[in-house]
Amino acid sequence: MSFELPDWYILKDPGDITIEVDSWYSFAEKRLERFLSQDLWIINRPTWITEDEWFKTKVEEIGGHFLLRLAVSKDPRLASWLKEVEGDLFEFRFVSSSDFDEKINVLKDLYGEKNIKTINTLNQDFNFDFYERFHLADTPTKPSRYERSKFGTTVKDLDKRVAIRFHKISPIIAAKKALLYQGWAIVRLADIRLVVKREFEKQFISILEKSKEIIERITDLEETIKPIKDKITEIARSARVAGDFSRLGIEEGEAIFTKPESYPPCILELVRVLQSEGHLSHAENWQVGTFLKRAGMKINDQYKFWYENSVDNVGMTYEEFVQRIGYQIRHIYGIEGGGIDYSPPSCKTCINAYYCYWAHKKLEDIVEDIKIRFKDKSESIIDKAIDDISRLIINQRFQSACARFFTLYTGWNVRGRRINHMLNYSRQAYKKFFGKKSDDKSDDETSEEENINDEEIKA
Repeated sequence: MSFELPDWYILKDPGDITIEVDSWYSFAEKRLERFLSQDLWIINRPTWITEDEWFKTKVEEIGGHFLLRLAVSKDPRLASWLKEVEGDLFEFRFVSSSDFDEKINVLKDLYGEKNIKTINTLNQDFNFDFYERFHLADTPTKPSRYERSKFGTTVKDLDKRVAIRFHKISPIIAAKKALLYQGWAIVRLADIRLVVKREFEKQFISILEKSKEIIERITDLEETIKPIKDKITEIARSARVAGDFSRLGIEEGEAIFTKPESYPPCILELVRVLQSEGHLSHAENWQVGTFLKRAGMKINDQYKFWYENSVDNVGMTYEEFVQRIGYQIRHIYGIEGGGIDYSPPSCKTCINAYYCYWAHKKLEDIVEDIKIRFKDKSESIIDKAIDDISRLIINQRFQSACARFFTLYTGWNVRGRRINHMLNYSRQAYKKFFGKKSDDKSDDETSEEENINDEEIKA
């Protein structure tokens, strides 16, 4: 490797470091406490700290992370939780690093050194000035409210550009946020931060497989890490949606799945694609299946739903379909596999790894959908909503775009101005259109005054 990775990059090879087993628990517990308190911290050596003190800090960082990895490696649900919190920490550190070269080196490690170039290097390779030829400028633009509120200050590095082999960042190419030149995509760091985080999480999951091999090879180790695994299990369980919609304020037995009016845009879009094309990706199948389960659809109804809409049933009887293809559905309900009662992914997870209508559909198609769906509303209301939603999407504030759409659709405002989970969207939409009306308010008054208490739910 011809470049040096920063100490805050947790996928960095730690080198020759010995960690006392007795210290593992304190290191892991401290890391867990920080994750729970959302204490995103960056690790860079202050000028006043000694080499020995800094080495101890790095050992604590590496030791805590390593033990958490071991603890979750054999449980997919716990692994998903750790991937999410480590991904958030990575994104914070990547954005907050004050050294542009550190960001470049991390990109080289994630995507391969030959697939990353600075614009200056690209200028030298092609013997002309990309800045001048394509009228590029690295002058910082006004930051979005998201960038200011989440990370406190504007990081000018995010406005700088980097060149990446185009096939490495296909979602950015599809969104037309890159300048293409002979196989290279020239992009702003601000525009690729989410796909970089997604790549980090992808490689993190791959590394978890190595942790699993260690556990299986050293049989006594599983008992050693059990206290930490039990703690993580408790944390993950408390963050999940238990049972069905009853916890969300909807009576048990109400068939939410029979009311498409309450579906969030992501699920409506996926169901539309499934019914018209007969096929979704594996992740999208999982997203729809877990949502329908939580929306009250029983397993036999799911069998029928997929049999009627999926091309996987070609040439099969219903009984053959249930026997041969139904494993995935039974897995969702915890009947097969690890016996886990799965919930649908959070909005943040959908943006990064599943399907988000606002993050993954073309803006011009979204605008057209809104015009068609709300053609009976006044032109001024539609134009204002389209302007607001377009601006939010361009600034990558996809959850806020969903909240703005919800307000257009229902007339209710979303407290916090963002949707955090598709179940919260459906809960409130169901209340709006099918819930019991208060005797003290007319429908119009309820529409004007009601606010969503949009608590975050993590799958």
